Amino acid sequence: MTHSIKSIPNLVSDFLAPLQSLLVLFPLLGFFFFFVWQGLEKAKLQRFIHERTTAKEELKRKNDELKIGIVSYTSAERIETLYRRTYQFLPISLGNRTVTIELPPIPEMQAKSKP
Repeated sequence: MTHSIKSIPNLVSDFLAPLQSLLVLFPLLGFFFFFVWQGLEKAKLQRFIHERTTAKEELKRKNDELKIGIVSYTSAERIETLYRRTYQFLPISLGNRTVTIELPPIPEMQAKSKP
């Protein structure tokens, strides 16, 4: 198998002839795999967004429940009831309770205003 220098380009072209189809296939396969990868990434991101949206709705619901709880347990009697229910203590005696009484305003003296 002795070949002359003039036949080297022919040998190279004969060697690369089967690889010419790969030059067409690689871009097509790359394009195909890019679209598959892009679809998978989109599906992952949509699932992530759905999970976060569900978690957000759950947190909003818990927040609303807490707000309702705050509003419903602001009076002294309700706080005491919640305290007894939570810690299973006896009722608080009257001596330990803080009682707030709102007094009527002091009327101004009518005599001082008329000379």
